[in-house]
Amino acid sequence: MAAPIANKIILPLDTGNTGKNVRTQTRVVGADTVHEHFFIPTSKDSKVGFYPAHSGILTIPTSAHNGTTTGHLWLMNPVGSAVKGRLRRLRETAQVVSGAIDLTAPRQLFSLFTFTGTPSGATITPAKRDSTDAAATLTLRTASTGITPTLGAIIRHTGIPSINATLASATVQVTLPPCIYPPWDPDEEECTVLRAGEGIVLWSADASTTANRRLFSDWAWEEFE
Repeated sequence: MAAPIANKIILPLDTGNTGKNVRTQTRVVGADTVHEHFFIPTSKDSKVGFYPAHSGILTIPTSAHNGTTTGHLWLMNPVGSAVKGRLRRLRETAQVVSGAIDLTAPRQLFSLFTFTGTPSGATITPAKRDSTDAAATLTLRTASTGITPTLGAIIRHTGIPSINATLASATVQVTLPPCIYPPWDPDEEECTVLRAGEGIVLWSADASTTANRRLFSDWAWEEFE
């Protein structure tokens, strides 16, 4: 599908009435049927589909990841891909699952990367915005198997809270509510674009004392030509 091309419409003289039509909608106002102009927001890109996905349960490790061979998730646009990907939304939730004290607050980073090779790590199947959308070309994977990534700049972080007190009792149980972070939902022109051979990795950049915290991450991206 070809990308949109900038153009213009020239309306005919009143005596001709053979030129392009201007789209309107009509409404009855009193005794008259009036024409109203309306606007349909569109993108300059030719979009293929929109794809949301959920990470599943991610364990915050005691040893820091390196973002290349170790990490949580890799969203990647395959080498030779004919589409570009645009990261539209991210949302994270963190939850404590045991009462061990951990005074560290390990950062969870979203970093750009480039890569060579063909990915073969396990994939997370995204949903489709519309069942008629094409299957996603970009893949969200839980391992970087098959590729050689080169880590790039950081585009976002999530700070995981530390645990500075616990309560142990045979008769008392304390359940801590999850930390729900505001979604990252930039405007289209602010979104990170992934071309062929590019991706974004979510990884734990800092060591922690105990692996007693869990992270849940929701992603959404669109693909366009």
